[in-house]
Amino acid sequence: MSSLRHRVLPTLLLVAVAAHAQDAPLPPAPPLAIVGATVVPMDRAGSLPDQTVLVADGRITALGPADKVAVPAGATVIDGHGRWLMPGLVDMHVHSWFESELTLFLANGVTTIRNMFGSPQQVSWRDEVAAGTRLGPSIVTAGPIVDGSPPVWPGSLVVLTPDDAKTAVQAHLDGHYDFVKVYDRLTPEAYDAVMAAAKAAGLPVFGHVPERVGLHAVLAAGQRTVEHMFGFEACFAGPDVPPEPAKFLTRLREWTMPDPARLAALAADAAASGVYQCPTLIVMQKMAVGAEDAAELARPCMRYVDPFMLTVWKQSAARPPEMAEAARAGLPVRDALVRALHGAGAPLLLGTDCGNAWVVAGFAVHEELANLVACGLTPAEALRAATLTPAECLRATGEFGAVAPGLRADLLLLEADPLKDVANAQKRVGLVVRGRWLPESELQARLAAVAAAAEAPAAAEPASEPAAEPAAAEPAAAPK
Repeated sequence: MSSLRHRVLPTLLLVAVAAHAQDAPLPPAPPLAIVGATVVPMDRAGSLPDQTVLVADGRITALGPADKVAVPAGATVIDGHGRWLMPGLVDMHVHSWFESELTLFLANGVTTIRNMFGSPQQVSWRDEVAAGTRLGPSIVTAGPIVDGSPPVWPGSLVVLTPDDAKTAVQAHLDGHYDFVKVYDRLTPEAYDAVMAAAKAAGLPVFGHVPERVGLHAVLAAGQRTVEHMFGFEACFAGPDVPPEPAKFLTRLREWTMPDPARLAALAADAAASGVYQCPTLIVMQKMAVGAEDAAELARPCMRYVDPFMLTVWKQSAARPPEMAEAARAGLPVRDALVRALHGAGAPLLLGTDCGNAWVVAGFAVHEELANLVACGLTPAEALRAATLTPAECLRATGEFGAVAPGLRADLLLLEADPLKDVANAQKRVGLVVRGRWLPESELQARLAAVAAAAEAPAAAEPASEPAAEPAAAEPAAAPK
């Protein structure tokens, strides 16, 4: 695989990327009154017509019929008549390394992200957003990936022994990260040690199914999520735990050989465990485009992608044709598994894995909403996977995920009913993020500034090269 791709990820992990200047400190947001909207609360079925929602100090302070909720003096009044108000969207699987991407999220109605490979840069962004000194989505971030030897990605923390596990978890505590992300090459002993150390430290564990651990052991271990539906593929036609880690192409091909009965049984087991599933269908769809990558480059949203990242994507998309073919052949099976998981009652999370080739921050959320509906979810169920279910997964239902008094004022005002068509979640009138109203005109102006910066001659580049090449043979192929 491309040496450029090999160099980029460790660089972005270890060095702050100064893609765009930080916003000036934000002035206080005035109180808001959104009057007469049809509210889609997401913590109950259906919608509430002709409601007024009051916002102050970044929180929802009142919700009720417009004729019963008085608008306080001095509040900025936003006309909600003939419009729909829903919670801001959540992307539960992102890799964000450029400040401009924070704008892309907001401009697509995404007000919370879960970052899945972190560094001090994302911790700083998280804290600045929370403090009100940076405009962006609220961030929950992992530290470096916790993996076995050799790690799939450079910059990972390698765990072989219980002492390694304690050291890795302590590094997460010292770095003020929110959770631990486990990965493919952990041994069963190392995985158990990480789970024990994280539990002792009070840190949740999200991530992949380590190949030698297997799906059923992960479902029983207390890991809170399974990403990309990894771990299911080895069980279609072979043993639950492969005798040794497989190359990524081999794993892709396993998705073309499903055993329907075992697929249904696995979905039932996953649902019974209560572990949250983050399918990230879109990233595998983009891996499958093969020779159609030129069409991806022609999409309008590509003008907002940092040119340095576009260079990386072009390199990483130059994968062997058989890899794209295997990914393409497995797409119907992935869709079938999502249907089975949903039918069995497994909690589903919307995630995009943006940062991988052609998966554009913010914009990809709307593609994934459509994917979930295509897999049999109703619009309400797909939207729940992008609002309330993420809050439940993160044990933050007192913070976000619904339109209710006391919650963070992250709200999306729309011109059409998203419960009829998830595409209507793109028909924005404006966005409230932590109590700050951003009309669509301002969101578009911010997007235009991102595009102008991307077109400027001096594109952002990493500050230095990493010290070492990656240890694995195929890191460019696999989603993170």
